[in-house]
Amino acid sequence: MTKSKVEGKTELVYVPIKNLSVIWAQAQRPYNEKWAKQIAAEFDPDKFDPPVITKPNGVGFYHIVEGQHRVGGAKIAFGEEEQLLCRMVDAEDPARAAEIWLGINSGRKAIRPVQAFEVSVTAGREPQTEINALVKKMGYRISNYKTDHSISAVSSLIDVHQRFGVMMLRATLLILDRTWNGDATAFSGDLIKGYAAFINEFHSIVDIKRLAEVIAKAFTPNKLLAAGRLYSEQNTTTTVEGVAETIRSKYNYKLNERLRLRRK
Repeated sequence: MTKSKVEGKTELVYVPIKNLSVIWAQAQRPYNEKWAKQIAAEFDPDKFDPPVITKPNGVGFYHIVEGQHRVGGAKIAFGEEEQLLCRMVDAEDPARAAEIWLGINSGRKAIRPVQAFEVSVTAGREPQTEINALVKKMGYRISNYKTDHSISAVSSLIDVHQRFGVMMLRATLLILDRTWNGDATAFSGDLIKGYAAFINEFHSIVDIKRLAEVIAKAFTPNKLLAAGRLYSEQNTTTTVEGVAETIRSKYNYKLNERLRLRRK
């Protein structure tokens, strides 16, 4: 390995491909073999941007902070004995590696929201860390896959957290869970934000048990979302407002006039 100082704690080094690996998977996006093969097929040394790596661990492996697909493409094209010019940074833990990855990739190829969220948790960023802890405590997980007890609408979770706070986010997720018992389709972005808007306005007077029963009897998650969209189209408003208004209207149906929920 040879090296030359660039500035600060960053160094340019040549490292054999066989010694480069993603050691902290939680600080990176998932590996895409198809993408690496495309890089290999179109490989041009003059256009090769050095991958960013950490210092070697105790057994001589360097964590790839950013550029795992470039490394994969070079490996396919030239074999693992080939040496690559890399930029070595002073990162000794997954939190720092994740923070560097987020900084490098902001403004580059779009990062999927769930990937950015998960790496932000590894980096210890807020509000992602607090939201992730809440979701896990409730028996849910953040995931791109729409399976029971999973949530992929991380942008909406962050939006509700920032607008109304963690306790209102918790109340929103609890009522969605109580209404549809973990159904992943219940946690779409517009439903999360629509329920949050409704609960934020009426939480002090709404009967949560009645709310869950009435909505579950009248709608599946997709049907409630469709009703909210229809309301928004007919009234020139947002889908989120349409969802909130549809919830209020259905909750009020056959409710004593004295107890009806009214807009402030």
